[in-house]
Amino acid sequence: MLEINAINQYYGGSHILRDVTLAAPVGECSVVLGRNGVGKTTLLKCLMGILPIKSGEILLDGKDISQMTPEQRVRAGLAYVPQGRDIFSTLTVEENILIGMAKFSTKSK
Repeated sequence: MLEINAINQYYGGSHILRDVTLAAPVGECSVVLGRNGVGKTTLLKCLMGILPIKSGEILLDGKDISQMTPEQRVRAGLAYVPQGRDIFSTLTVEENILIGMAKFSTKSK
């Protein structure tokens, strides 16, 4: 399960994520919705470690991954497919995730 507890993030002086808390249980579909500019992409970048969080915690299967690098998070099993030009358009979402994780999963074998 992915759990997010009271995370905060700023861009300069702008407080973008304010005490965001949510849980995404294994086997269930979790969705983050909102209009442009409310922090959805910022949240995903924080989850992946691309942007560090200012406070709070991110738990994956009960383990705090808040201080892990993006590569360590992928090895732990966390991944996402960004929208836009950073994907292979002929592949499914699942195939894009597996391609993105391939480099890291082969190192651990």
